[in-house]
Formats: sequence, C-alpha cells, structure tokens
Amino acid sequence: MSAIRISPEISAKVIGDYSARSRPSFEQSLELVEGNNVIGRARWICGADVSQGVVQILELRVHEGSQRRGDGHLLMNSLTEQAREFFKMQKIKLRRIWIAIEQKGQVIGRSFLMKFGFHHVGTVHEMLRDGEDMLIYMRTFD
Repeated sequence: MSAIRISPEISAKVIGDYSARSRPSFEQSLELVEGNNVIGRARWICGADVSQGVVQILELRVHEGSQRRGDGHLLMNSLTEQAREFFKMQKIKLRRIWIAIEQKGQVIGRSFLMKFGFHHVGTVHEMLRDGEDMLIYMRTFD
C-alpha cells in the first residue's frame, strides 16, 4: 500500500513561521512510499508574494517500474490539495500552478498534465541541452 510523506506539513505553525520570516519562498516535498521505498516524488514552491496565488511544480516523477499504476495521479492530487490548503490558511485562493518540461523528452508527461487541466502557455526555444525547447504548462483555478 502506498502512502505519502509530506515535508513540511501545512499547519498554522508553519504558516506563522513562514509569515514571520518576511515571506521567503515556501517549498514543500511529497514522497510516495511503498514499504521502505520511495517510488515517487513531487516538490512545489510558492514565491515570496503569496497574494498572487501561484505555485510552481519543481519536480513530479514516479520511478520506473512503478509507473502506470495511478501513482502520478495520487501525487498530483496531493500536491494540488496541499497548495490549496497552504493558500486557504492565508485566506488566499490558489489561482495557478505551472511547470516547465522538455518538449521531446516528456511527450507522456505532457499528456499527463493535460488530463489535469494544464495547457501549454509558452515555449522557451533551445533552452535545454541539444537545442531542445522547454515548454511551460499552466493550470488555472479561477
């Protein structure tokens, strides 16, 4: 049975500590574990201006051998709920989640994102190695 470990957990204390530090960026990690093995990971960040309601996904992956079992969906849903809770505790609405991915190397990833309502909103040409384009995908909540 898979379980998700979250660090740091969203709580009034974490939000209070975050606010007391003049709002530096807030980052959270989610690990999908099966027994003692980490089989997936997600990380997201919110910049210093929380009022924008914007989150960037830094990492979202399920390890080979554990793919195509719904674990990616579990991670994405958990990440989204954590981000919503983070903003809700500050009386702000989550407005956008965005992620940058490789154009050629993430064909399956692009399809996965579209299932969650993400749309391609921009391209940074020849940003990555071997001249590969980086694509920006965004999901809106308002």
